[in-house]
Amino acid sequence: MAGPVDLSELHAALDHLRPQICHCGLKGECLGCKGIEMVRLQAEAVVSAASQPILIQVAQETAMKDMTSRFQAMSERLMADPEIRRSAEEMQQRLMSDPETRQLLEELMRRLGGTPPTEDLN
Repeated sequence: MAGPVDLSELHAALDHLRPQICHCGLKGECLGCKGIEMVRLQAEAVVSAASQPILIQVAQETAMKDMTSRFQAMSERLMADPEIRRSAEEMQQRLMSDPETRQLLEELMRRLGGTPPTEDLN
């Protein structure tokens, strides 16, 4: 890694996205606000882990796998609730309808080595 990673574009995209999905007046209490902060923290953790020497990366990779499995379990529990699932589907539709936000999310997913978002909620 050549130098420090600039996450300002990611933070700006998340800051732009938050008001679009917030239901609590930006108090940090709704699923939209909490989700944005979770994504922000995960991105920072990935960058931090990738910036470390290899031995530290191994330990952090294990922690990331644990965090991912916990996040997946939490997502599954949340999506089992029909009201939360409907809200998540509405949020995804709003996200994907904004071309700038969609482009930023696709770019982020490519950089993180993931699959760009689709129109369907899994």
